[in-house]
Amino acid sequence: MKDLKKHRILIVDDNPFNRTLLKVLLESEGFSVTEARNGKEAVECLTRSAFQLIFMDLLMPGMDGFETIRRIRQMQVKTPIIISSSMSSREDRQRCFEAGGNDFLPKPVDVAKIKALIQKYESEISESPAASTYAEMREATAPDFSEYHILFVEEDDENAARYLSFLKKAGFEATRVSNGNQAWELFLKYRYRFRIIVSNIFTSGIDGLGILARIKRDYPDMLVFIYAQEHDTDAFQLAVQLGADGILTQAVFEDSIIALIEAAVYKIGQKGSRIQTASTAIQVRKAQQELIRYGCPEPCEGIDIAYSPLTDAGGDLACCRRFNLAGRCGIFLGDVAGHNVMSSYISAVSLGILTSNWDKNQNPLKLLKIINAELNKTHYEQYHLCATSLLWDRRRRKIKVATAGMPGGLLVRDNADAVSRSPDFSDLNGGGMCLGLLKEDHLFEHLEIELENDSYLFLYSDGISRKYLLAELSQGDPDMKIDLKKGIRGLCREILDRILEKHGQDDDMILIALKPPDSPFFSLAPRCPEDDKRESLHYEFLSDYGEADKACRWAAEKCLARKLPGGNDPCFIFLALREALINAVRHGNQFEHKAFIDLSLFFAPDELRIDVSDQGTGFDMPDSIKKMEDVNVLGSGGRGVPVMQSLTDSLKVSGGTVSLIFREKVRG
Repeated sequence: MKDLKKHRILIVDDNPFNRTLLKVLLESEGFSVTEARNGKEAVECLTRSAFQLIFMDLLMPGMDGFETIRRIRQMQVKTPIIISSSMSSREDRQRCFEAGGNDFLPKPVDVAKIKALIQKYESEISESPAASTYAEMREATAPDFSEYHILFVEEDDENAARYLSFLKKAGFEATRVSNGNQAWELFLKYRYRFRIIVSNIFTSGIDGLGILARIKRDYPDMLVFIYAQEHDTDAFQLAVQLGADGILTQAVFEDSIIALIEAAVYKIGQKGSRIQTASTAIQVRKAQQELIRYGCPEPCEGIDIAYSPLTDAGGDLACCRRFNLAGRCGIFLGDVAGHNVMSSYISAVSLGILTSNWDKNQNPLKLLKIINAELNKTHYEQYHLCATSLLWDRRRRKIKVATAGMPGGLLVRDNADAVSRSPDFSDLNGGGMCLGLLKEDHLFEHLEIELENDSYLFLYSDGISRKYLLAELSQGDPDMKIDLKKGIRGLCREILDRILEKHGQDDDMILIALKPPDSPFFSLAPRCPEDDKRESLHYEFLSDYGEADKACRWAAEKCLARKLPGGNDPCFIFLALREALINAVRHGNQFEHKAFIDLSLFFAPDELRIDVSDQGTGFDMPDSIKKMEDVNVLGSGGRGVPVMQSLTDSLKVSGGTVSLIFREKVRG
């Protein structure tokens, strides 16, 4: 082997025995060895000295091996990194390489393998400039900081004056605020002015972690650095998970902040211009948003969804679907294992399977079995999908739930005396095996519940702790309590923001809330200004021709009592209605005797709308309308959509709902 005495190797491992073993072996091969006990020490070593090879452990307190590798690569250090760890699964190795590692050495270490790795990288070691330190590279390529305007958050006037002076001497323009609330308000008002945020972790109002969580959620290209008076492993680790671009203590602020900012700036430069980086981040976030969405153009008053994805994560999906206008809806929540592009890919595949099968397979258990069978064909078991599927019949307040490796949910009943008492809580059991992991689909869990008035059902992904959710819903301080009586819109966002500000984030987070309608009569049809003037009536029955006749007679009694829109023949109205009811029994519910049909009447001064909703998949109206000359209007039954269309002023189909609209005729 060549004479390598001038070349240096860095060993990063919290276990002194492992460091000594490697050091003895490497020194016997002629290397100079430096030891670091953790990721923080490793980064500090690299700011002072250059190394030709790095051996990196993964499981270390504070900054683990994955994050340390990412930090080293952000510093533009090209030195080969060999991961030495007992975490040797295929997925762990892939994460190491994605972070920037070059090779893998399983523990316990094998001397022959170590020598083979040294030989493998011998040419790179020999060609590496031994005297080029990171500090020297920084000095040679130091960026112009005048264009980087810093928003600085510090309550202590003395510290603020000292650090602002230091930053301005380094070439930065900086604006100081005293607390997190001021920082957030100023940033939203002048967000294009600031390029960097530097904040004390402890500020009044929104603390540093809260600022970090909010900024990285909505503006992932913004650089955020967090510091604290003392080293706090848990808090710093949380900041890393939230996406902080740099973390440090006040003791090393003036020694380290410039290097951290430079490393982050280099990272942006490596990927492209700041505008390009921001554009890419926005595109990724938009793609993720497509996996988490409402099924209707406008969110309704019964379902609320909020989410917070990690910048470098992916794979969670959540969506709802309206099956008819009478309150039959589906909700799906999924979480793919892993946090990478492949996770998002499997999530998108799962969403495609879901949407193409949902209408025809509304039953949650059956739906999970179909998705499981399709995912098994992809042969990506390591990216299995944890899921909750739910069918909600709002009018009858019935819910069917099936779970595959997910928490079931949390049932919350609001008390009448909301000021002095917390809501009542009960768990909805989850469990079951993940989709795509096993071929056995009998291992899923399923149950039925009834969602009563003044109750909520919360579904949440693994990224949300049940304990944190409970804490926000059961606040003892009336001023801090979540107001469950103000309506469901925005409820999940409020809860999620509170959790993020207090506890941060280490996984994608999705929260879904369901609430029964306040009124026993409602429709999911889009509202219009005339809706407030309408009178509404409702009738429900199980699929049967005899029951359909009773429903038709009920509608005739109610309509005649209220006087139909002028110029309409009652016989034609109820002929069209009878065809719609027969269509619902025969084609919609396919004679399923346990399936409901809902008949709704909406009266306006100059219009009558009749909704007939079944539990079927609906139909494409143009394909169902034949030429009118082929239809015998006076025949008995079975004439279907063509007759409905010919006898109404307007015929609309929305999923399993057919709407018959009759308007007042203008007399000539």
